Amino acid sequence: MPSRRRPKSPSTSSVTSSATSAGGAPAAARVSDVERFAAALKEAEKADRAAAARQQQERVDAALRAEEAAAKVTALAVARRELERAVESVRTAKQAGRGRAEADQAWKVAKALVIELETGVPPAWAPKPAASDEQGESVESGEDGNGVDGEVPVNSE
Repeated sequence: MPSRRRPKSPSTSSVTSSATSAGGAPAAARVSDVERFAAALKEAEKADRAAAARQQQERVDAALRAEEAAAKVTALAVARRELERAVESVRTAKQAGRGRAEADQAWKVAKALVIELETGVPPAWAPKPAASDEQGESVESGEDGNGVDGEVPVNSE
């Protein structure tokens, strides 16, 4: 019976790699392999940095959303307190027999604000902002009612 231990002949891959290394063509292939590996590492690092930046941005956005939600809850609590005050003011005005119109107006404003904060949309019956508020907003937006770019309109009569 033949021996099971046979000496292995040199493999063809080791012979070809050592023979071709002297030739130089596969050495260029190995350099490109190294370059490809380095490029893959750089891409992986870039992807990791992008993922970390994305996670950081998500954390910042989550914190901002939480802060906005807390502010909304606080504003709603303040608006509800104002509504309670307005209701009490209406009751007092009814008992006193005077100042009822102002108390009703204050109640409407407070109730509209509570509804707007709860639903996100002001009710259709909500009172319009006061004229002083509208004038203040137009000044902030750069409109002063005098024409274009602050020029005074000239009557062409």
